[in-house]
Amino acid sequence: MPGAVAPKKLNLTPHMERQIGDSGKFLNASMATRAVNIKPDMRKVARLDTYHKSYRSLLIGWGLAGLALLAGGIVLWLLQHQVWGGFLIALALPVLYTASRFPQTLKGDAYRNGLLIPGIITNLTPLTLTCLTDVRTDDEDDYQEPEDVAQNARGGIVWGVRQVVIHQLSVQPERLGEQVPCVSLFGETNDEGVFYTNFEPRPLAWGTDDAHVIEQARQAIEDAEWLLLPPLALAYETSEKNDNGIAYFDAGLNPVSLPKTSTPAAEATE
Repeated sequence: MPGAVAPKKLNLTPHMERQIGDSGKFLNASMATRAVNIKPDMRKVARLDTYHKSYRSLLIGWGLAGLALLAGGIVLWLLQHQVWGGFLIALALPVLYTASRFPQTLKGDAYRNGLLIPGIITNLTPLTLTCLTDVRTDDEDDYQEPEDVAQNARGGIVWGVRQVVIHQLSVQPERLGEQVPCVSLFGETNDEGVFYTNFEPRPLAWGTDDAHVIEQARQAIEDAEWLLLPPLALAYETSEKNDNGIAYFDAGLNPVSLPKTSTPAAEATE
């Protein structure tokens, strides 16, 4: 379940007020180097944010299932069926734990502390955003030896591109090529923990009606990232994608083929 932000860190002076483009606050033991740091309009988030709607449904489903298991287990325990009662109670605990993680995603943390990333409109029917982010889990912006830079350019994953179909944008015009600042939470990583295999971008406009805030956020994203996005959006269409619809590119903007691994026909999912 996505809920972590990119763990790159940037130090701020204590008590300094965070501005648009500054690092966010710690969330799930990580911190985005570039966040919007606003209080979102939660009514608008609840109305437009598709992730919010999904997590709200999951919270209700998992919560009710956990409570039902717990109640059934207690009843059986009181009726002297300790074995079956204990079994249901044991099943209820991980279900309730999973449900307890969803409320955090319903507080608008993506708009406060999610990573600020670029997106552009690449289709109007359906309305589609193509978004770009550095998917590496470590901060590799520091100095690297020339041979390390060359190795990265030859195939190390740097960029992740994902398309998101949305029903409505609001505030900004819905036209091809429109630059749409987005915020994203990140989920699971690959087995080695080197790069993220899931991220959830959403337009900043889903969380605010303030056009000035959106423009400030757009300007806070580096020009180089905006310039990279159009060619990578085109390359995305023919590139290999993972199960979450993410295509990966190296530092030289070459598509990266994901390693093929043999997996069981059925896998346990979180």
